[in-house]
Amino acid sequence: MFGKMGDMMKQLQLMQKLMKDENFKAFISHPKMQELIKDPEFMALMKKQDMPALQKHPRFGAVMRDPEMLALIKKIDFKTLMA
Repeated sequence: MFGKMGDMMKQLQLMQKLMKDENFKAFISHPKMQELIKDPEFMALMKKQDMPALQKHPRFGAVMRDPEMLALIKKIDFKTLMA
């Protein structure tokens, strides 16, 4: 039980760090990401954390191949945020 609770706490802490990061906010608030977030299939895969299925999702793949979106992702310092 505490394992799941600990995982949830870590996820909450990470989300708090991400939401304070200006580069992440720019990425997540981009219209292309906002459209993707509206996709119920994408959101269901995110909730399940089904990475293989996410990688095959056509709209997610399109966003991840988009040069503008890649440039935004590269600005996010994930190492610092994950520490």
